[in-house]
Amino acid sequence: MEPTYLNRITKWGDTSAEQGHAEVLAKYLGSYRLPNPPRELARALAKTSYASLTADALHVVTRQELTDDPERSSEVDAFIRDAVSIAAPHTGYAAKLLINDVSRYVTWCVRDSGWPLDAQIIWSVRAIDLYATTANQQLSEGTRRNYRGRLMRVSEVLLPHEHPEKQTAMSKRSTVASYTAAEMVRYRQWATSQLTAQKRDRAMVMLVLCAGAGIRPSEIPLISPSDVIVDDEGILINVGGDEPRQVPLLAEWEEWMLALLDRRPENETLWGPINRRTLHNLTSAFTERSYGNPPRADRLRHTWLVHHLHVGVPMKELFRAAGVTKMQHLHLFLEFVDSRNDTDYRRLLRSEEQA
Repeated sequence: MEPTYLNRITKWGDTSAEQGHAEVLAKYLGSYRLPNPPRELARALAKTSYASLTADALHVVTRQELTDDPERSSEVDAFIRDAVSIAAPHTGYAAKLLINDVSRYVTWCVRDSGWPLDAQIIWSVRAIDLYATTANQQLSEGTRRNYRGRLMRVSEVLLPHEHPEKQTAMSKRSTVASYTAAEMVRYRQWATSQLTAQKRDRAMVMLVLCAGAGIRPSEIPLISPSDVIVDDEGILINVGGDEPRQVPLLAEWEEWMLALLDRRPENETLWGPINRRTLHNLTSAFTERSYGNPPRADRLRHTWLVHHLHVGVPMKELFRAAGVTKMQHLHLFLEFVDSRNDTDYRRLLRSEEQA
C-alpha cells in the first residue's frame, strides 16, 4: 500500500530520491561536509544536499550567521545547515526563512530540552508537535502553526516514515487542564515530603505562587521576600518582569507564605540560588529531580484561574491579576468551571448580586 504521506508531499515537489536514502541522510546529518564521507553518504549526497541549492540558497545555508544562540557548538550549527540544505529544494519556503525556523527549533531541542543531536529524535513528529504546543507561548496561535508547518516539511523530507502522525490541535492544548481539590491535597503532601529543606521550600514556593497567586513559572525566580506585603487585609505579592502587577494571595496559602518568609533569607529570592545558565524550564527541571509525583507549574496557575472564574471574580480584575490583556483560550478554561444550578443562574443574570 502506498504511504499516505506521499499525498501531502507531492504538492511541494518530487521527493522520491530523498525517500530512497532518507535513512542515510538522517544518520549523517551534520557531517555532510566531511573531507572523506562514507561511500553510502557520498552516493546520497551526489543527488541532493548542497549540490541541489540555488546560488542564493547556498549562500544562506553556508554563510548566513545564526545569531539566536552565540554559544551554539559547531556540531549543532552543521546539523542545522545540513537539514536545511536537504529540505530547502523541496519546499515552498525561502531558505532564509527556513534556516531561521530550523535554527530556533534545534537550539530549543538541544539547549533548552537537553535532547541529543539525533535526527531520529529531533525531526520526529512528536518532538515538533511538542515544540509547537509548548514553546513560544508569547506568539499567536497562527504564528506557531506556521512554524510547525515549516518544520514538518523538513521532517517529511528527512524522516518520511514519521508521517502522517496526528498532530495536537493548536486550539485544544492538553496543558490547559486545572487540578482538582483532591489532587491539590496530594500536592501539598508532595511538597512537605521532599527530602531536603531546600527542596521542601522550593516545592512550597511553586505551590504558593502558582496555585495561590497565579504567578507564571518564569516569574517565580523574580519574587523576593521584600516583594511580599503582609498587612491586615492579607498578603499582596509585587510581581516584576514584563507584566508588573500586584496580586492578592489566596487566603488558603497565607500560612505557607508566612512560614516561607520566616525561613528564607532576605537577600535571596524565595526560590533561592539558581545554578544554571537559563531560567527556562526552571520548575520542570526541579520537579524532574523531586521525590514523588509532582505537579506542573503551568497547571497550578491554571487551577488558580479556574478557581477565580468559578467564584465569579470580575473578568477585568482577573486579567489584571493574571498579567494579561486578553485570554485567547478562555473558552478552554471555562470547560473546567462547573455550571450553576437553575436558581443561581437566574439570580446571577438578573443582577441581584451586582455591586
